[in-house]
Amino acid sequence: MKLYYAPKTSAFRCRWMLEELGAPHELVNVSLQRGEHKRPEYLKIHPLGSVPALVDGDNNFIESAAIVMHLADKDPEQRFAPAPGSPERGHYYQWILFAMTNLYQVIHTPYLRYFFRNENASAEEREALARHLAVTDALLRDQPFLLGERFSAADVVFGGLLVWAETCGQLLGREPHTSYLARLKARPAFQRAEHD
Repeated sequence: MKLYYAPKTSAFRCRWMLEELGAPHELVNVSLQRGEHKRPEYLKIHPLGSVPALVDGDNNFIESAAIVMHLADKDPEQRFAPAPGSPERGHYYQWILFAMTNLYQVIHTPYLRYFFRNENASAEEREALARHLAVTDALLRDQPFLLGERFSAADVVFGGLLVWAETCGQLLGREPHTSYLARLKARPAFQRAEHD
């Protein structure tokens, strides 16, 4: 497998998932500054010219959450996704989609502003995130991960967005999510993925 990647982008979630799997893979660092994501050869892999993109055999995959889910399903030990058809699988889908719709819409803009201009999130943006995170307050007070005691690919997607929120000052010590994020960041796979 080959992951087309740029540091501090949504591709981090895919890189983290690959590290959790321990699967052989090649990382191709795509320089956004040099415009490598808009070159014709890369546009054949990702027609929108963004990262990440995963080449797995004869197939190309785009969209970070889809790549994370695909990788979780490839794990022969089935460590990162509950069994299809189980209630846990329904919750797994729920939290991945919640992250990529609700959380993404309130985190992406302040994170981009920080990424390009080093500006922190506003008070209004912190409040908007707090309203969304309230949905998981009780859950993450009572259990270590979104699915209980079991870490899953849903934590990679959800936690990857919290990394952005923390980076741009949008999370600001909000519990229980800061403790949850600290647990995720303590994982060896996260730490390996973080080193660019």
